[in-house]
Amino acid sequence: MDIQQFENYLKIDTNKFNKINLESLNHYIKRFMYTVPFENISVQNETPISVDINDLFNKIVHQHRGGFCYEMNTLFQHYLTEKGFELDRISGTVHTPDDSWSRDGSHMTTLVHLDKSYIADVGFGDLPTEAIPVSSQDDVHIINDTNGNYCAILDDSGVIHLQKQIAQNHWRTSYKTNDIPREWDFFIEHLDFNEHNPNSIFVQKLIITIPKQYGRVSMSNEHLTITTQNDKQKEAVTHDNYKFLLKKYFGIDEKITILES
Repeated sequence: MDIQQFENYLKIDTNKFNKINLESLNHYIKRFMYTVPFENISVQNETPISVDINDLFNKIVHQHRGGFCYEMNTLFQHYLTEKGFELDRISGTVHTPDDSWSRDGSHMTTLVHLDKSYIADVGFGDLPTEAIPVSSQDDVHIINDTNGNYCAILDDSGVIHLQKQIAQNHWRTSYKTNDIPREWDFFIEHLDFNEHNPNSIFVQKLIITIPKQYGRVSMSNEHLTITTQNDKQKEAVTHDNYKFLLKKYFGIDEKITILES
């Protein structure tokens, strides 16, 4: 992996942000998330997923693609390690939209250790564009982002609840995790499930999303949704317009099998 080429692609300001601190970490997260979309096109097209660092670098930098958690967080973890950050690869269990939970520990995320521990997750699809400090229940640190308010709360049993505010006095756990380091082998079975199993959400439908300065743009095989703080607009996705929308909003030039028929 060519670190300089990676930084050039993300438009990282290496003159200003070159220290092992929160300011640099937040800059790296922001540039990654604004550049690399969360997407499962490879799964939808039944193209094998590789988590080899050079393959990921080629897919994201040379092919101008994105990926899902196993790809994006793996590449970002490698970059942070090269920059000298201390981190752990950890697992999470996702709170699904139907109010159930994903396979236990099937989400891959990143815990970075600075003055305290921070969730630095670039591969989830709905998180702020900066690190989230792990807070105690008595001193919650809220991250205010264009797409909402977020926090990560450590409970008495050692579980970290990563939450998003969905109403004035209502926070919903997006996923739960802990500080147990995981080797990559831990995720092999989970990757296989999410890549191939008919019950996997990534197999069932197209998911593409990226944060923007004004909010977030998301695309399924049916709709493109542009969300701002005060508005939400939808546009139908069709065989005739999907490539234009992919290129315009996500910088992707790729055929999607389900939309070709």
